[in-house]
Amino acid sequence: MTVMMQITELEVWKAAMELAKRSFQIANNFGEEGNAGLAVLLRRTVANIPANISVAASRKHGKESLKHLFRARDLIYEVESHVYLANKLGYIDEQVLEEMIELLNTSKKLLFGFIKYYKRTGEGGHSGHYNKRPLGGNRPNEHDHNDDDPEEMDVDDEEF
Repeated sequence: MTVMMQITELEVWKAAMELAKRSFQIANNFGEEGNAGLAVLLRRTVANIPANISVAASRKHGKESLKHLFRARDLIYEVESHVYLANKLGYIDEQVLEEMIELLNTSKKLLFGFIKYYKRTGEGGHSGHYNKRPLGGNRPNEHDHNDDDPEEMDVDDEEF
């Protein structure tokens, strides 16, 4: 039996939205100089992460979905660089940096699990939904990797 789920129910999307929300909040504190440059970059980049996840989940073909998921993955790393730069420039302190890195790591883990799900099943979403596996099956909301193995976090995109 297939259970349909809205994008707003995907843990990977929720984590990306939380990352975006917090990024916008910290960017508001960058000051006049930071708002003219780094804040704009951070906002543009982070807003596209949940957007790409949404597009991926709405596609009917796995390969097309993967393209958007890999784009979201790339954007997470861009945001990570922006956050480290914000810290180096004194726009955020160590505590905010640690909080942001934690949000980034959560988003990465969930996204990598979602990518593995799409690669393994070859499935895409259908009209804004995705097919949720029955209990006991692998679902994209679960951490689908070994947290103790850093190699497990690597998701290649050699198909593209």
